[in-house]
Amino acid sequence: MIQEITAQELNSEDFINEKVKEIKGAVGDGMAINALSGGVDSSTVTMLGHRALGERLKTVFIENGLMREGEPKQVVGFFQKLGVRVEVIDARKEFSRRSGN
Repeated sequence: MIQEITAQELNSEDFINEKVKEIKGAVGDGMAINALSGGVDSSTVTMLGHRALGERLKTVFIENGLMREGEPKQVVGFFQKLGVRVEVIDARKEFSRRSGN
């Protein structure tokens, strides 16, 4: 059940530990995959998943050609510095074809 908490009530350490425990419980001994866009939501999920699973998390970044110049490299590099392996999937041609260019 989702319960709303206020910023004053938030204990970030407890929240992180709870989410890490939930991820470990859901994945068990298996592996998980997540997509990283560089936004707040996917970045948070990536770091929680990495903390919970380490090498058992496969993180992918879809290069779609729609981001600012250099931004994909910056996003991937940032997470690699944090120890997160990120697989880049170059889908620029597919996105370009779909948009009619």
